Amino acid sequence: MWKKTKELVLFAWNCVIHPMRNASIVPSSAKAAEAMVAGIDFTKIRTVVELGPGTGVFTEELLKRCILGTKVVLVEIEEKYVALLQERFGDKVIVEHASVADLETLIGKHGGRVDLIVSGLPVLIPSVTETLLVSIKRHTERGTIYRFFSYVPPLVKRVYRGLPVQKIAFVLLNLPPLWVYELSVSEHT
Repeated sequence: MWKKTKELVLFAWNCVIHPMRNASIVPSSAKAAEAMVAGIDFTKIRTVVELGPGTGVFTEELLKRCILGTKVVLVEIEEKYVALLQERFGDKVIVEHASVADLETLIGKHGGRVDLIVSGLPVLIPSVTETLLVSIKRHTERGTIYRFFSYVPPLVKRVYRGLPVQKIAFVLLNLPPLWVYELSVSEHT
């Protein structure tokens, strides 16, 4: 109980001091986590990269579904979340203290191939958006599935303009409610 309270306080505090990095005052719900990975055939997934895992809500759901031997790499810029994730998940994951702008380098560091990218970032910071989208596009063209969410669907149309984005789900049981999207050109799902 104390651990969960501590995580909630940390999350809320990060929302106050870094509103562009932490766009919500509470972590995503378990229902949001389920929606983020619903319909993915995890028998075909060997490497997962999660962007902005925060307190690990999506990570927990990913680990439930990944088969033995799947590499799960978490990319987190906030030092306090890095420590929390290492403590919470131990050797089940690899935690990289880095910016999502370094995605291409990190994928190279971990074998050069990624099957699934899950983003816990509801807002892309303008300074990294272009770099990240170039990397995402490159990997989805090679068969990578990219799942992300938004609290504001019109932003998705603007940011991902011209890319084959599909709306996967609407999650009302989340604060705030969110929409889950996928960018993929493969048959993994």
